[in-house]
Amino acid sequence: MTVIPRTIKFTLLASVLGFGALSAQADELRIGSNFGDTHSTAQALRGVFAEKVEELTEGRHTVAVFANAELGQTNEMINQAQSGINFGAYASTAFFNAQVPELGVTNLPFVFPNREVAFEVIDGPIGDVLRPKFEEDGLVVLGFMELGFRHITNAVHPIETPADLEGLSIRLQTNPVHIATFEEYGANPVALDGTEIFPALRQGVVDGQENPYSVINNLRLYDANQPYVSETGHFFDLIVFAGSKRVLDSMTPEDRAAVIEAGRLATEEQRRLATADEAANREAVLETGMEMNQLTGEQRAAFIEASTPIYDWIRESIDPDFVGQFLQELADAQD
Repeated sequence: MTVIPRTIKFTLLASVLGFGALSAQADELRIGSNFGDTHSTAQALRGVFAEKVEELTEGRHTVAVFANAELGQTNEMINQAQSGINFGAYASTAFFNAQVPELGVTNLPFVFPNREVAFEVIDGPIGDVLRPKFEEDGLVVLGFMELGFRHITNAVHPIETPADLEGLSIRLQTNPVHIATFEEYGANPVALDGTEIFPALRQGVVDGQENPYSVINNLRLYDANQPYVSETGHFFDLIVFAGSKRVLDSMTPEDRAAVIEAGRLATEEQRRLATADEAANREAVLETGMEMNQLTGEQRAAFIEASTPIYDWIRESIDPDFVGQFLQELADAQD
């Protein structure tokens, strides 16, 4: 009988244990975001996606959701999903423009009159065009979720016309459409990750920022030297919940289908939560004493007029046929 030396036995045991640990880790689907734990996305992913993945795959896969930028800045988390280091990420469409420039049409100012139109468009042929483009870059869209209408907060004065933004430094997402829009209004855009918003405002590095009420409330931006909130609703923002194509393709067909189904169900729940939470977040923000102003019809028309060059710019920046299709789908959704 061959005697295996103790040191070799130890090495073999360590290898087996190490392989087991890696296998267990591979079965855990890690998802990251810069949104907080109380945001509707985290609630839907933990309450629906995680439960359904484990149930539908009979425990072969579990889910861990890392909110509050625990896995890094947003662009880093997206890159981690592309490479398969982590399973997925969920963030504003703004952070996916580098991968799918065509998403820029959804970022146009004042393009969606309400959430119903936005989702009718994105759930239709436009979404069918966009999803394969994500896959070309290593990502699979598991859902288009709702972030909501974005409003402006600042430390200087209420924003009632584009001229009120002249010379103000405003934090924006790293999004060419958003940045071009605020440049058109005369502001000085400063692109910062979500993790940098509060300190930048608190220290006076920027005068203001723009976000939905859910983010303003979650990040407590009213404590960051922001006495004014102007309800402009200039962008309606979607959230892309994307998974790693590499990880999904490594699963059995049954498990892959189960994860995709869980994503669909979580997206439905998140949209429901976002709709229900909007009024509550708005009320919570206003209860802090922030001074709020709403645009009149005339003031809104002035912003829309000032936004016209952005529509011309987007036609030149991406496929004009796709822009035409998007605008037609948008018009049809409002008939």
